[in-house]
Amino acid sequence: MNARMYSFMVGIFSVLNTIQFLIFDLNQITFFGYEEDRFNIYSDIKPGLVFWLMAYRKELSSCLSVTTISVSCFLLYCIHMNIYLGLVIYAMWLFTYEVISFTMVLLISRATKEQFKELSYLNLIFQVSRMLLHFCGLPSVTKHAYCLYKDRKISGKPAHQTRSSISTVDSWSPVRLGTWYRKRN
Repeated sequence: MNARMYSFMVGIFSVLNTIQFLIFDLNQITFFGYEEDRFNIYSDIKPGLVFWLMAYRKELSSCLSVTTISVSCFLLYCIHMNIYLGLVIYAMWLFTYEVISFTMVLLISRATKEQFKELSYLNLIFQVSRMLLHFCGLPSVTKHAYCLYKDRKISGKPAHQTRSSISTVDSWSPVRLGTWYRKRN
């Protein structure tokens, strides 16, 4: 398989994996128990960045995931149409997305109560495994982007044809009547 096929598989994987983690993020449980005995897995936090992340976690995850799915679909389109800029945009966005997601997971795991630290470790393991899987596909995407860029750069230059100093008419051998008609006995 070539870099184009690997890049195509990376795009499909990115769409499906992002949908999977979006479902996990939106359905993450923060309370246990019934209405009277509700127990929060996160400790009370002071207003600040972590408080804001906890309040808008679902909206942030949804926004990041929808953007990643859109960029991944754009990657698939660019692979089909041989547009190298889409592959570069995908690589830059994927790096940004994973750094933001990893930062969110780290900040939110600090707010987890001691009894539920295992859940924050599990969330961190999921995040790291997703990062590794996404980053393992980036070399093939960048290789394919480089090949497309190089091909475009080469094909964009006009072809230089060298002309001979000798005219092609002058280089013909002299033709006589004897060579045109054969004598018949």
